Formats: sequence, structure tokens, C-alpha cells
Amino acid sequence: MSYPSFDEILNLQYKLTDFRLQYWVEHDLFTWQWWLLAIMLILPWFLWYKIIPKERKAEVLSYGLLLGLLTSQMDEVGITSGAWAYPYQLTQLNRGLNPYNFALIPVFYMIVYYYYPKWKHFIIGNVVIAILATFVVEPILISMGIYKLLHWKLIYSFPIYILLPIVFRIFHYYLIEQHKMETKKSTKPT
Repeated sequence: MSYPSFDEILNLQYKLTDFRLQYWVEHDLFTWQWWLLAIMLILPWFLWYKIIPKERKAEVLSYGLLLGLLTSQMDEVGITSGAWAYPYQLTQLNRGLNPYNFALIPVFYMIVYYYYPKWKHFIIGNVVIAILATFVVEPILISMGIYKLLHWKLIYSFPIYILLPIVFRIFHYYLIEQHKMETKKSTKPT
């Protein structure tokens, strides 16, 4: 069986990058969808800045950035596997929906993380986010032509929206406890 060479793959990748850039400039840039994506990127962070107190910003931000990075990676897997696509992009730097992955979703999870330190309320808050994201925000993005489902159903997103923040809270608390233990060890007189 014959397969393409690495150089052939690179050439196709360069051509696809050129096509995407041309599409973005002619189709996306400065449309109302593009402006909406810009607002989706900026407004949640303004809200976050106003809500989260200065003394907790670093802790809450580290939790949210971890979530944003994983969300972005999962988004890339979904795009690459052909599960969904985004006909409108804020930038052409990657194929994911950056305003959603790095602003809207993480900021709302960070707000729940901050306001609900007890597990029961934290889980309830994340279920509410999951319901809103799956059954309100995603359908709106679909109706606006920003999000296109290919081989995915909205209901598949629901458990992911619930599990991600819970897993990351466990991981984040573990990291914080490890840091506290290391700090105690380093400050003990010898």
C-alpha cells in the first residue's frame, strides 16, 4: 500500500493553511459572528476580574487555566476527528473556539469554584453550568452558524461539562496541598 510522504503532507498542510486564512479574511473577519466571539472572549474576563477578590485570583486562575487548556485540547480532538467544526473563528491561530474554551467556560467554572467551596454546592453549580452550556449556549451557537455538529450530539457534552471541573478540582486541591506541605518543610528550622 502506498502512503503519502511527509513532504506531501506538509505541502497539503501549507495549502490548507492558506485556504483557511483566505476563508477567514473573506468569510469571518468583522462579521457580526466575529464581533460576538470577540465579546465572548473579553466580557467574561471583565466579569471575573470584578467578582474574584485579589487575594484569591492566583488560586482561582490556576484552576481555570488548567480547565481551559484541557477544554482546548478536547476541542482539537473533536475537530480533528470530525465530530464538530467552527465555521466562524475569532482568529486563525487554531481551529478551536477560543472565546468559549479560554473565556466563557473557564470563567463560569472559576466563579463556581470560588463561590462554592463545599462539594455539594460545587457539583450543583457545575450541573447548572452543564445544563446551560449543553442545552442553551451550544444550540444558540449552532443557530448562529458559529458551531456545526458533524458526528456529535449535544447530549454527549453534558457529562463532560460536569466531570471536567470535578476532576480538575480534585487535581487542583491535590496540587495546593502538595505546595502547602512543601512550604511547611522548607520553613521548618533545621
